[in-house]
Amino acid sequence: MHQKLPNSLEKEIKKYQSRQGRKKATFYIVEGERCCNEAELALDLVRFVVATEKGIERLDISLKCPVYLVSEKEFSSLSLTENGQGIMLIVEKTPISKPLLKDPFALVLDGLQEPGNVGTIIRTALAIGLKEVILTKGTVDPYNPKVVRSAMGAHFKMKLSQIDDISSLSKLVEGKVWLTTPRDGLSCYADDFDLKGGALVFGEEGGGISDFSNGEKVTIPMPGDAESLNVAQAATVFLFEGVRRKLL
Repeated sequence: MHQKLPNSLEKEIKKYQSRQGRKKATFYIVEGERCCNEAELALDLVRFVVATEKGIERLDISLKCPVYLVSEKEFSSLSLTENGQGIMLIVEKTPISKPLLKDPFALVLDGLQEPGNVGTIIRTALAIGLKEVILTKGTVDPYNPKVVRSAMGAHFKMKLSQIDDISSLSKLVEGKVWLTTPRDGLSCYADDFDLKGGALVFGEEGGGISDFSNGEKVTIPMPGDAESLNVAQAATVFLFEGVRRKLL
């Protein structure tokens, strides 16, 4: 049964519009038809739904939580996107804990700041069959709305873990720690690039990986004149190289 959104919940959602409000919150907002329908595997984490009459028709999953109907104008005032689709889920955050390291290799994001890149990499990791993405402290909040939108529902299926910095990786993984660079290092297509049981680290586009003394450099051969690739593009090349090598 659909209900009217209480003022208390409206105020709570509006807190999520600020960075500080999201930081303190134990919930986060998932918006859009595709992202919301990905919640089918994590229904127990969905606290409630806010939607317009048209928006609720886009939801193809059965939820037992409260559903609150609002007008188009009300939804626009709550939405974190400019052109919302009239549907949002308020979802409980999964605690970000220590890595489980059960994947064939560990994927590590070291200080990445661009939310869209982080979300895209999380989505790509899910696509190749990884179950975990490890973030160093200083990486953008994985529950940032732009990260959530770019990940396209991958948050419901992917474990997000955290380490202080990459200096601890060599003690955590059995294989080699590979540090990606735009130009310098071993080719990712070389036989000596052995990902099995190791870690693959990506750094922020501007500053790169924080410390190159903690592993071996690896790069994507680029015979053209481009200085570098977008980090999400580069991650796609590296991750699917893992698929080609039948690690997943």
